[in-house]
Amino acid sequence: MPRLHRLRGLVIAGLLGVASIVGAQTIDTTLLEHAWPKQRQRQLEVGRYTVHWRDRVTRQQGVLVGLRFQTPLGQQAVWDLATDYQDIGQGTPGVTQVRIIEQGEGRQRIEIDVKVLWKQLTLIFDVERHSPDTLRFALRNPSIADYRGICRFDPIPGGGTAIELSTQLNPARPVPLGLLLLIERMTLLEGTKSFLETCEHHVKVAAR
Repeated sequence: MPRLHRLRGLVIAGLLGVASIVGAQTIDTTLLEHAWPKQRQRQLEVGRYTVHWRDRVTRQQGVLVGLRFQTPLGQQAVWDLATDYQDIGQGTPGVTQVRIIEQGEGRQRIEIDVKVLWKQLTLIFDVERHSPDTLRFALRNPSIADYRGICRFDPIPGGGTAIELSTQLNPARPVPLGLLLLIERMTLLEGTKSFLETCEHHVKVAAR
């Protein structure tokens, strides 16, 4: 179904045209796991959902964004949706093909073919999986940008899961950072809305 984009669609939506990697070693997301000096925070309504947003833009670190929201699904069900990549091409605009080229314990490497305007790109997407609560990712394309992130899945007492996604985008060439922030906000919020609709769909199916 078109709405079942999964959370990886949310992540990849922010990657159409930006990418980087941190080799085979642990992906470093230390910067993303703490509050940022002078970060801006706001609460946004995305459809009927509430999303807590934060961002920070600097010349040295690029565009930092974070968002937090809740889903009615349990932690394991959310993890399964977030780490199932089979429908990426159908659910994410611009993606034409996805291939898992390496897979090991707690790690994956994925090739993603994307079309951005008139250009065709192949992005290498590395993922560290710490089931069922932490997903780190980074892409390799240093001539375009550094892009990495972390997504946390924390169970909520009484049911449901709190999801927190934080990313860093640092372009390799001079680009208006305010414009990049606008694009990140639009794509990530749209991805969040799609993922929450997916979760609601699964809740309704399970209740039948």
